[in-house]
Amino acid sequence: MAFFKRHNTSKAPKNSVIVHASQSWFPAINKGRFDFFEKLGKKALTEGFSPLLVDADTPKSEKLLQNDHVHILCGSRLPTHHNAFFAMPTYIWGFWYFDRMGINWNSSLATAPFLPDSIDLKEARYFFNGVSGYMLRENVSKFSQQPRTLGHLPDAKAVIFLQEIDRYKRPVHYLNTQEMLQTVAQAADGIVYVKPHPAHTPEYETEILKICNQLPNVVISHESVHDLAAKSAVVVSQNSAAGFEAIMQRKPIITCAQSDYHHATIVVKSKAELKQALFSAVETQKAFPFEKYFYWFLGRHMLEPQKEDFEDRIWTRILAHQP
Repeated sequence: MAFFKRHNTSKAPKNSVIVHASQSWFPAINKGRFDFFEKLGKKALTEGFSPLLVDADTPKSEKLLQNDHVHILCGSRLPTHHNAFFAMPTYIWGFWYFDRMGINWNSSLATAPFLPDSIDLKEARYFFNGVSGYMLRENVSKFSQQPRTLGHLPDAKAVIFLQEIDRYKRPVHYLNTQEMLQTVAQAADGIVYVKPHPAHTPEYETEILKICNQLPNVVISHESVHDLAAKSAVVVSQNSAAGFEAIMQRKPIITCAQSDYHHATIVVKSKAELKQALFSAVETQKAFPFEKYFYWFLGRHMLEPQKEDFEDRIWTRILAHQP
């Protein structure tokens, strides 16, 4: 049963929870394919609210956003209204953003302080071991991975997880892909694994291959992200999910773009900084409280539709921002 049904007018009942979904999210939510929205829709009904669904790419959506409903944006758009939340899956399977500022580098965590002393280590470790244990054991990632074959991979100085970020209309990277690849490869005293993103376009793949073919210590690999991180001393990315996933292996992470998990990484904004970080990351990051950070980011700030308290947690957030 789908609780969020297509709404056909630019008017809505006073107490409404309206999901503005773009692209493929609209038909998927309309068919009830996500527990996140099904459980939220059911909770809304029990609280006397109407769960409604509109296509975000329509004038109807724009008009509804002008009214004081509870608005939830799902897809490519950023929040534009004081009652808007952004709901999207986060870097780790099963956890969702529900954030008034946005997702990824736009989320509220990008500017939130991480205070490890405020987090109970025992509680954080229990959470960390449970989530990371399952993810690594079952080889789970946002995209399907090759079967884990850790044994045959040689150790590497670094692994670079790529993404097609250079062409974003609003640039968020400090170093483009070519700068990142060439700097790491030329500075590293050993193998550098490079894993293309599963969603790369053929044109981008060709560009990457051309660069990598000129770097003799680069090994392009499609092995599991977990294996490549495990066999590499340092993980390098712009701001990909694979970079965040390396937290589960307590790996030193270097990020070359804006991200909301920058607290757990060494952020570099120049080729010189990247080169220096390659040599210092292992030492400077060895004392970082990865378990506490993982719990702070996911356990405290993200939502799990599978948990019994999901409905109460999401409704508490909604009520906190009601006019």
